[in-house]
Order: sequence, then C-alpha cells, then structure tokens
Amino acid sequence: MSKHNQKILIFFLFLFSLYCALIIGESWDERFHLIQGKIITSYLFSLGKINTDILYRENYSAIYWSLSFLLTNIFPSKYQIEASHLINLAFSISTIIGIGKISSELFNKKVAKITFLILFFYPIFFGHMAFNSKDTIIAFSHIWITYLLLRYFKKQNLKDKTDKYIICIALCACLGMGIQLVFLGSLLPIILFIIIDLTFYKKFVNKQFNFKKLFFDLLKCFFIFYFILILFWIDTHGNIITLPFEFLIKTFSEDYWTGWPYNLVNGNYYLSENVPKSYLLLNFLYKSPEYILFCYLSFFTLIIFSRKFFIKKFKFFDYKIFLITLILIFPNLILLFIAYPIYDGIRLFLWTVPYICIVPALTIYYFLENSKSFNLKLNRGFLSLLIIYFLFHFFSLTPYQYTYLNIFNGTMENRYKKFENDYWNASIAELIKKSNFSKNDTLKISECGVSSLIAKNYLNNNGYVNVDFVSPDKADYFIMTNRVVKTNEENGELNLTNCFDKFAGENLYQVKRNGVVLSVIRKKE
Repeated sequence: MSKHNQKILIFFLFLFSLYCALIIGESWDERFHLIQGKIITSYLFSLGKINTDILYRENYSAIYWSLSFLLTNIFPSKYQIEASHLINLAFSISTIIGIGKISSELFNKKVAKITFLILFFYPIFFGHMAFNSKDTIIAFSHIWITYLLLRYFKKQNLKDKTDKYIICIALCACLGMGIQLVFLGSLLPIILFIIIDLTFYKKFVNKQFNFKKLFFDLLKCFFIFYFILILFWIDTHGNIITLPFEFLIKTFSEDYWTGWPYNLVNGNYYLSENVPKSYLLLNFLYKSPEYILFCYLSFFTLIIFSRKFFIKKFKFFDYKIFLITLILIFPNLILLFIAYPIYDGIRLFLWTVPYICIVPALTIYYFLENSKSFNLKLNRGFLSLLIIYFLFHFFSLTPYQYTYLNIFNGTMENRYKKFENDYWNASIAELIKKSNFSKNDTLKISECGVSSLIAKNYLNNNGYVNVDFVSPDKADYFIMTNRVVKTNEENGELNLTNCFDKFAGENLYQVKRNGVVLSVIRKKE
C-alpha cells in the first residue's frame, strides 16, 4: 500500500472512530467520573476546601478524572458526555499508536502497521475507546511505559533523552495508577523481563549501561510519580505518609466494594470472585474475530516449521516472543492463584489486548512475505475471506463493537445467554429514541441492568416528562439489558439469571445488532 493510500486509510479510521464516539450513548460511570474530577480540581484550586463526599478514588486514576473534567469544560455543558468521549478516544488512539511503536521497536515498521490495524479493528478494544475512562487509560499507560522502558535501556547513555523518558514514565504511571496495584502489578512481566535481561543476557541494553545511573533514575521517577499521585489523591492530604498505605490495606478487605458481583461466562453464571480459571481464555476464544484465532493457530505451526524465517528477519526473535508470551500469560496466572473479582468481560484486563495483536500481525506479515507455494496461497486466501467476513460484522455492530461475539457462540437468538452484552448500557439512548409512548402518559418503569438516572435523562430529553422509576411489582414497563441479576434465594442458595429471563412480557422496543438483542423496553406481563 502506498503512503498516499495509507494516509487516506488513517483519515477514514479517524473519522469512523470519531463518528462512533459522538453517537454512542452515555455509559454507567461517565458522569460520576466527571463529578469526581470536579471535586478534585475545586479542592486544589481552592487550596484545600471541600464539602462533598468522594468515592472509590483509591481504585482509579484521580489525575485522569481531573484532566477529563478540565478539558470537557472547554465545550458547552450540554455536550459534556460527547466531549468526554473525545478525550477518551484521543488516549485510546494514542494507545494504538503506542503498540505500533513497540512492534516497530521489536520487529519492523511493516509489522507495526499491521499491529496498528489489528488493534484498531479489535472489537473489544474499539468498542471501549470512547466511553470507558477506567480501563483505556490503564492500557494507554501500560503500552507507553513499556515503550519508554525499551527506549530507556537502549539510550541510557544519552542524558537528554533518558530524562524525558523518566518524566514520561512517571506521568504515565500516575495516569494509570489505582492504589489496588492492579496497574503496577500488570507491569511485573515487563519488570521481570528487564531484570532477566540485565542479569543474564543484556540484549536490550546498550554497551555503556550504568547501574548507578539506573538507581538514581528510578529514585527520580518514583519521587515525580509519588508527588503527582498524592497531589491529586486528595483523600490522603491529611497525612501523606500513612493514609496511602491505610487505603491500600483497606482495598484488600473482604467487604471492600469491587464492582458488579455477578458474571455470565460462556452460558454459565458465577459470582465475580469465583469465575473459572480459564475466564480470560474463554473470553478470548469467544469474543475475538475468527481471523485472529486462525492467525494464532497458524503462528504455532509457523514457529515449528518456519522458525528460520523469523530468526533471519528479526534479531533476538525468540527472546522477543518470550517477552510477549510473558505479558499474555501473566493475567492468567493471577486468576490461577488469586481469587480476583472479574466482571464485564475482560475490560479489567483491557491492557492485554494490544499485546494480543502482535502475534496475528507476525502471522499476516509472514503470509505477505511468503506466498509462492500453493499451501501459502491457500492460507492467505482463507485468511482474506475471514477478514472480509469479520469486517462486515464489525461495521454492522456500529457503534456497539464491544458486544461482538464470533461464530462459535451458537445461534444469534440465544447469545444473550452466553455473555453479558451491553453491560455499559450504552444502547439506552438509541432504545429510547425508538420508543413511541404518548408524551402525556405517566410511565411507571423498573430498570434492570440499566442506570435509572441515565435512562430518565434520555426519557426526559425525548419529551417524556412524566416518568417514575418504581419497583418491579409496581411497574408497567421494564427497561433492560441482559445484565446478570439474582433471583429469589432458595434453601440459602443464590440463584442467578439475566434480566431478559427474569422479567417476562412483550418487547415493545429493542436495539439489535447482528441478530443479538442488546437492550429492550418490555411491557409487563
């Protein structure tokens, strides 16, 4: 592809992502994050005055909430959510650029371009880019810290560059930091790889590498990181020495809030802290495009029979594959040994998705570089058909790409029983636009898997001013996604189902993509 065509493609991708960011509805937590950002910035600008409750700050990035709030204020207040989407989108696209740079650093520019495109079109990642301000910023920070570390160990002897790397690493750590240490823990594979390299192999470091300088650079990085973290983590200002660690210990207590308590995995219901050890693998197998799975299967074969090609093309190839494998295996080891609560698909491990794209990129690169034999041409043709098939479904999901399920999930009408689909309730805006109630009627509605505040705002904005959200027994209508909820407990046992199956009735209005119902307004039976 010529450079001119590449620029046209990039421009198209940018416009498409921009379009999706502007038309998708408000998700569960967006307004809450902006409110928390306002509290933080008001406190800082007033030099310590606060009279508002602050919640769950130790879980997420207080600095990103604050930054988002300040930037959204540039826009008119009625476009605050759309502005928030644009900010999240900018950081998400930066993440895609970052994994391209890592791929270029490890392999070459052609692999980097392929990785860029694969990640951009990866449904799980693309679908979260605009409205997920929790996990996309962790992915951004993780990717850029990895890239900057690789650059640091190659360029440590260049002081002007390493100082910039240290400052940028500290800033990225602050942006992605949650005190539960999920983010910093996710960096352990990178740290372990660097320790191994420094101790035994020294393939990624320059010949003039200085351990004394490394020590002082680490100290410098930590002090910058800690200062910025504490500055925006205003809960700790009473005692910045002890309170951060008290909050940290609090997050490990059994009664600490950790998110949605239930999960639906491949047709089975679980408590979030009791998901199967194969949770991430199952999500990968059933929510990844078919061509990605084909690329992984092909790559394992290529490693056995065509390893010489990769070794010839890429210096230290086996070593680099070891790094990628370490990163991808690590979150599965967490689930194997720690009962970590997981919900909402793999969004808590969204930072792994960019790295997942590198292996398919290497496979596609191989097929592009080698197409002389009949078998390779056949594989290349089959791969092309899979990509075309995937792209059709990808665009038909717009703008709810994160609800993507591949062909291995069975019939369309039963896929709501396989996984929770619109767990962000992002399709509620479209659902309410489809409704055609009388504007003068009083609507008695009960929600399930939906934010009543968001739903009521959209209802009011569409002219429904007489809206009451009531308990299910008093409701005339249900507004729902297929969120997992509990039914009545029997014999002390907790029974789980989903909203669609719990409340019977006639579907009046619904949002569907690729045959799967994402949200519905149902008349009570």
